[in-house]
Amino acid sequence: MINMIETVDGVTEVEGVSGPLGSPGDKDIFGTIRTLPDIILVGSNTAVAEQYNPPSTSVSTKARRLTNGVWPVARIALVSAQLDFDLTLPMFNRPSQRPIVVTTTNADAKKMGPIAEIADLIQCGVDSVDLTQALREMADLGVQRVLSEGGPSLNGALLAAGLVDEVFITIAPLLGGGQARGIARGDIVSQIEELELQHVLTEDHFLFLRYTKASHRDASQ
Repeated sequence: MINMIETVDGVTEVEGVSGPLGSPGDKDIFGTIRTLPDIILVGSNTAVAEQYNPPSTSVSTKARRLTNGVWPVARIALVSAQLDFDLTLPMFNRPSQRPIVVTTTNADAKKMGPIAEIADLIQCGVDSVDLTQALREMADLGVQRVLSEGGPSLNGALLAAGLVDEVFITIAPLLGGGQARGIARGDIVSQIEELELQHVLTEDHFLFLRYTKASHRDASQ
């Protein structure tokens, strides 16, 4: 799954963060969508810019997650080939919620040592992360659902690898101006893929959409 917010003209961030684009309703839906996956996947640049925290462990969140058939508490999996993020990020500061770092097989060993003390490592691909193999290894851990929260480069890599079954997108009633980058960025695709619109919600001029692949049917529908 992918979950992103963008303006009407495709801007996904303001000064590196998405918060200024949102609304109370968007935050509610963001929290609800986070009860669906076992793993929350995020690129290192996004995790740093947004100062990612460990996922919620509230009783209500755990209960809803168990109803959805996933782990009581989600795990964050940070994707980084260069391992150039700060280990003081909030997501690393709760030992009881040990995150995963997904990197390459030839990642800098000197950087991996300190990371391995506070996170579990998955190494897939040379020079760039092999996301298909990474998801296979997560499946071996019992992961059934993965949610990507971006940024656009990570989403683009997932789409290019054919790994995305659902897209949640919030359209904010704003015009960002400047260079719109959209929710996914990467190589030009050779074939346009068809999606089906499953849900539409509106609040305060915000538009909340859920799409699935034309061939994909979620058991929760």
